[in-house]
Amino acid sequence: MDRAMFAFGNEGEAMGTVTEWTGNVQLLMASAEQNLKVTSLPAAASMFMRRYGLFLAGHLAVFSKERRIWDGDPDEVEIVMGGGDGWPLLFRLKHENWISCGDEGADFLLNRLAEPVIQKIAKEAKLPAVISRENIFGYALWMYVHILKDTRDLALLPQYERFLRKQQPEEAMANFSRLTCCLYKEVPGCEKCPYCPLLKKKNCETAQTL
Repeated sequence: MDRAMFAFGNEGEAMGTVTEWTGNVQLLMASAEQNLKVTSLPAAASMFMRRYGLFLAGHLAVFSKERRIWDGDPDEVEIVMGGGDGWPLLFRLKHENWISCGDEGADFLLNRLAEPVIQKIAKEAKLPAVISRENIFGYALWMYVHILKDTRDLALLPQYERFLRKQQPEEAMANFSRLTCCLYKEVPGCEKCPYCPLLKKKNCETAQTL
């Protein structure tokens, strides 16, 4: 399948790797502050995880379509700045080594590319892991329902099942709402997104206990 949906070519100077940015979140924070004018570290980290979630959705698409996964880790994923407004972060693979797998590939993929990043962000940026996981889930759900039009592999992601809230994937997509606030409202000039679980309340919270 076409990997251009998440491997964004070779142009642009690398600004570090995902491991470097999540291990030293001041790199992440400086870029977010410059491009989004955001001053909250948890909000900056959440915006980063939203972009990383789209990158991971591309990997899940390849896995579901081909039963192949990229044989790398976050230290081998470079961050480059694309064009456009906002914070146009792109992710570039340092190599193109792919390996064949069975259903276990989904777990392997998330353990290699998602969980280490989620845990570092939680520790270094104080962003609850549940927010990062829901940021990833939103793009994964969209990809399975609208791009692949095959949601069977969502069952291979049990740590994300809670976000379906006992709905079928198509139903969850059609009536999409979040369990947690992604902190988009902390970006200057932005308000609560349409999916905020606390849209009708005066203040969004970060679902620390979820």
